Amino acid sequence: MRSAAPIALALLAATTLADTTITAPHVYAIDEGVDFAIANSGASSFLFTWTDDSGTFTDVEDPTLILSSGQTYTFMRTTGSHPFSITDDTLPVTGTDGSYARTTTDINVMNASTLQPMDDFIADPAPTTDMITWTLTPADVADYYYSCRITFHTGMVGRMQVVAAACNDADLNADAVLNLDDINLFAQAFVSGDLAADLDHNTVLNIDDINLFAQAFVAGCP
Repeated sequence: MRSAAPIALALLAATTLADTTITAPHVYAIDEGVDFAIANSGASSFLFTWTDDSGTFTDVEDPTLILSSGQTYTFMRTTGSHPFSITDDTLPVTGTDGSYARTTTDINVMNASTLQPMDDFIADPAPTTDMITWTLTPADVADYYYSCRITFHTGMVGRMQVVAAACNDADLNADAVLNLDDINLFAQAFVSGDLAADLDHNTVLNIDDINLFAQAFVAGCP
């Protein structure tokens, strides 16, 4: 195990590094708050652009977004038409990640599922500077959808998931407790080559990742 100074540096990195991880096709886990600029491809899909320490992601088509509680995310439309809204999981939707469709054109059904207060969860299209600013709390951990407010634009839909935030890199099950479960999850990921164990984010699993896990685990949750 390394000395206390590298442990402190590792903890500092864990609390300041915002990363995007592609966990599956069309699924993006974004562990700290970012600003989403949202364009569109005709009336078929939304295009998301954002930047964090993983780089810039440009015009990602209808991504499934995994967001972390305790973080603030903003959503701004950058092109005309197609007002953007965030709804709960009662919105009638079918499909899979990257290819969802709304199965209703009833504005009353859409309004009923839009998060409240409704004006706070609708971003009007450019040239306005209207945006959604969403600070997530543990009470927000759930599944959501985003959708175009134009009733017959049924393909402009995607999924969002809010998850509990991990207290540091060793909290692999994001329950704010460090215990044997996290050790087992790390060991399983490391042995199987799963990049969930890639704590230095260089796409290589080696002794550095083991040391980083040990340091974060010993430091504990706040």
